[in-house]
Amino acid sequence: MRLIVRAALAGFLVCAAWPVAAAEHAFTLHNNLSRPITSIKVKGGEVSGFKKLAPGARLTFTVTVPGSECSATISARVGENRREGRVNLCDAGGYVLTPAESGAKFLPLSQVMLVR
Repeated sequence: MRLIVRAALAGFLVCAAWPVAAAEHAFTLHNNLSRPITSIKVKGGEVSGFKKLAPGARLTFTVTVPGSECSATISARVGENRREGRVNLCDAGGYVLTPAESGAKFLPLSQVMLVR
C-alpha cells in the first residue's frame, strides 16, 4: 500500500512541475491621449516588445498569458497615473487608450473608429 501512495505522490509532483501552457497574443495599442504611455503590464502575464508610446502613435507588441485565455487585465502608466481595463486579447482589431468620463479607458479600435 505504501508503494502505491508513493507512486501516486511522485506522479502528482511530476505533473505539478510541468509548466502551464501559455498563449502569446499580438496586442495593438493606439495612444489617443495627450501624454505618452510609458509602460504596459498584464495581470498574471508578461509583456515584450513594448516601448514608450507617444501621443497619437500605434504599436503592436506581444502579451503572454497563462493557459489559452483571451481575457486579461491590462494596465498602462501615463505620467504619474496608471489606467487599467479588461481586454479581449484575441480581438484582432486592437485597442485604443482614450480619455473617458471616469478616466482613460481601453476601447476596441473598431468602436472608436465608428464614433469618429
